[in-house]
Amino acid sequence: MKKYLTVIAAFIIMLCLGSVYAWSLIASELIKTHGFSASQTQVIFGTLIGVFPLTMIYVGRLGKALKHRILGYISALLFFTGYLIAGISKGNFILVLLGIGIIGGISTGFGYWVALTSPVKWFPEKKGLITGIAAGGFGLGALIMSEISEAVFSCGFDVMSLLKVFGIGYGLAIFIFSNFLFQISNKTGLNDDYVKTSEFIKHKIFKKLFLGIFLGTFAGLLIIGSLKIIGEKFNILNHFLVLGVVVFAITNFLGRLIWGGISDHIGASFSIFLALLVQSISIFLLIILKLSNISYLIVTAFIGFGFGGNFVLFAKETAQVYGIKNLGIVYPYVFIGYAIAGIAGPTSGGLLYDISGTYFYSIALAGFISLLGSMLFLKNFYINRK
Repeated sequence: MKKYLTVIAAFIIMLCLGSVYAWSLIASELIKTHGFSASQTQVIFGTLIGVFPLTMIYVGRLGKALKHRILGYISALLFFTGYLIAGISKGNFILVLLGIGIIGGISTGFGYWVALTSPVKWFPEKKGLITGIAAGGFGLGALIMSEISEAVFSCGFDVMSLLKVFGIGYGLAIFIFSNFLFQISNKTGLNDDYVKTSEFIKHKIFKKLFLGIFLGTFAGLLIIGSLKIIGEKFNILNHFLVLGVVVFAITNFLGRLIWGGISDHIGASFSIFLALLVQSISIFLLIILKLSNISYLIVTAFIGFGFGGNFVLFAKETAQVYGIKNLGIVYPYVFIGYAIAGIAGPTSGGLLYDISGTYFYSIALAGFISLLGSMLFLKNFYINRK
C-alpha cells in the first residue's frame, strides 16, 4: 500500500510545482497591469527553471541523510514563502524575482527531486511508466493553475492576489502530501556503491544526455514562457489563449505518460529523437501556418506532447544506464542542461521580441534548436560510458 500512496503523493506534489508551466498567464498580467517588459517576465521564469535543477544536486546529497517527507516539508515552506513575497510585492520586479524565481525555484528543486526519486525506487521494473506518472504531474500543473487563474480573475482579483492564493493553497497541499512519501527499505541494496561525480561526468553518454535535454527544453521553454503572449500577437481570442494553456498542460501530461510507455518498448534514445522531432515540427508550424483559434490549439497540443517527452525519457535513460540507486545522484547533473535552457530559452525569446517587435525569430530559433536535439538522438545509443 505504501508504494501506491507514494506514487499518488508524488503526483500531487508535482501537480502543485508544475503550475509554473502556466507562467505565460501571469506574465501577460504582469505586462498589462504592472508595466513589466517581456524580457523581465522571462527572466523570472528562466530563473526559476534555472535554480531548481541546481538545487536538486544539493538535495540529492541531503536525501541520503534526511527522510523524504522532511524534504517535502522544506519544499512546502519555501513555496508558501516565495509566492507570498511575490504576492505582497505590489508589482516590484526584484521582489517577484526573489519570491518566484529564486525561492520558488529552490522549493521546486526540493519537491521535484523527492517526488521523482521516491516512487521509481518502488517499481524498478517499470521505470518508464512510473517516471512518466511522476513527471506527468508536473506537466499537468498548468491545467489546474489556468482554471484557478481564470476563476480568480473573473472575480475581480488581480495577479498579486492570485500569487497569494497559490502560495497558501499549494504550499499547504505540498506539506500535507509529503506525509505520504514513503521510502523503500535499505535492504534492497540500493544504497551500495554509489557512482562518483568525478567519474560519470566524463562519460560520453552523460554528455549526450546533458546536451540533449538542454536542446529539447531550450526550445520548449522558450515557447511556453510566452505562449499566451505569442497567441495574442496572432490575434487569437482570449478564451482560446487560456484554453491553449489548458491544452498544452493536458498534452504535456499525456506526452510524459505515453513517451514513458513507448520507451519501455523501443528504448529511450529513439523515443527522444521522435519526441524532439514532433516538438520541432510543431513549433515551426506556428510561423508556417496562418493560425486560427482552432489551429492554434492543435499546434499547441503537439508542442506540449513533444515537450513532455523530455522529462520522462532523459530520467528513464539515466536510471537505465546508471541504475535506479544512482538516479538521484546523476540525474540532477543531467538536469543542469535544463537549468541552463531555463535561463537561455525564455530570456532569448523575450529579448528577440523586445528587439524585433515580432515573435517570428524567437519561434524560428526554438524550432531549429529542437531539430538539433532530435538529430543528436537519430541513432540509438550504444551504451558506452567512456
